[in-house]
Amino acid sequence: MTKELSEYWSQLEGAVHSNDVSKFELFLDHGFNLDYPPPAFIGDVINAPVVILENNGGYSASLTPTEFPDRDAHDEFRDMLANPRPVSRNERTLSPYYLGRNYTQWLMDGVATLVNGVAYRSIDGKANHVNRMTKTLPSALFHQRWLQEVLLPQAKRGERFIVVHRWSRWNGAADALRVCRNAVFSSAPVSKDLTAHEIEAGVSFLATH
Repeated sequence: MTKELSEYWSQLEGAVHSNDVSKFELFLDHGFNLDYPPPAFIGDVINAPVVILENNGGYSASLTPTEFPDRDAHDEFRDMLANPRPVSRNERTLSPYYLGRNYTQWLMDGVATLVNGVAYRSIDGKANHVNRMTKTLPSALFHQRWLQEVLLPQAKRGERFIVVHRWSRWNGAADALRVCRNAVFSSAPVSKDLTAHEIEAGVSFLATH
């Protein structure tokens, strides 16, 4: 359906996309942990008909390191970005966070994918520098253009349904979705799980897809 994001993140060699290196070097107090490959998206971003928009990856000093016990785990995570596929509980680098949500089965069935506005894991999502990076980080700007130039037209054509669960890290790019019939905005964006209304809207779209 669309390979733009997977092709972009297939260029990732370490934990930071080459387009972002200079920006992170410029703002050393950026508020993100860059020790591990970033969750730019989760699941089959190429084919999934439902797209869940989130802000950015989270970081836990106690849990995140356990998801990457060796260098092979870093390679495995980068492979998930380069070769998107439905979520599997056998993926040892997948954060338990994504396996404990009320939309997890969608991710596993390949009918939904989750895309973060900013790929990297924030240490403190409320830090001012995190907001600044949302507006200037090249990969974040790429995600914003993808939303407006690729995802929005797909939704307008009825090919995809967009669940806008969190939108502050999309830098206004998601605003156009408010008048799109194949999109729904959350009434509880602070919740880890989707609201009943979001789930119902997604189920209704999938029933006719």
